[in-house]
Amino acid sequence: MIQINSFLKGGVLYNLKLDFEGSGNLHANQKLFVKKLIIRLFIFGAICFVFFFISGARFTSKQAINTNPWLEDTSTLLETVDSSPYMVYLYENSDKYLTVIAQYKFPFWKSNTGFWANKTEDMIKLVGWCNYNDGADNYITVVPVQSFDENVAFIEMGPVTDRQRKAVKSGEVLIFSWKKSINWNDLNGVAYSIDNQELYHLGYEIVNSTIHPSELRWLPSN
Repeated sequence: MIQINSFLKGGVLYNLKLDFEGSGNLHANQKLFVKKLIIRLFIFGAICFVFFFISGARFTSKQAINTNPWLEDTSTLLETVDSSPYMVYLYENSDKYLTVIAQYKFPFWKSNTGFWANKTEDMIKLVGWCNYNDGADNYITVVPVQSFDENVAFIEMGPVTDRQRKAVKSGEVLIFSWKKSINWNDLNGVAYSIDNQELYHLGYEIVNSTIHPSELRWLPSN
């Protein structure tokens, strides 16, 4: 609707033309544009969510761990380690010990990394391990130990500048962890008796010229 208002100023008659219908159309077009923008953003967000979901991204670390391809239906959870931005889950599988890592990157958790440790009949068992970094200065090393030798009272592990000593309870999983990368040959794990006699050490029983980290185990020192 067009309305013309006339007014007199300085002896001159002016006509003011007001287009209310055009103004209304402009407002309607703006509302339509905003509506289309919201729909497009929603569709884009939905596509991104589906993409991340298919790639294994989840809202919790446990949900992310459950997407890990190495996890079995019969895997038994032994322990967890919270070390931001990581959550480390220690599992016992039917044939090996499995350590899997979930990493948080806002707003999702994702898990596609796993480490293996062999199952043995040793009195002290290495029930997993990991040495990992994401390329962005987020480091973690975790070494879980389970002792069934009643003579073992303490275990020490770590480099000289960051060595940890922990009391042992038979059958319990003991966690050694650092927010840095530590090579296996710098762990220097040693198990002691109550009177500080060395009983076991962490190392390899060399049977060939090739050493794989999954063969790392606790060996009697005597």
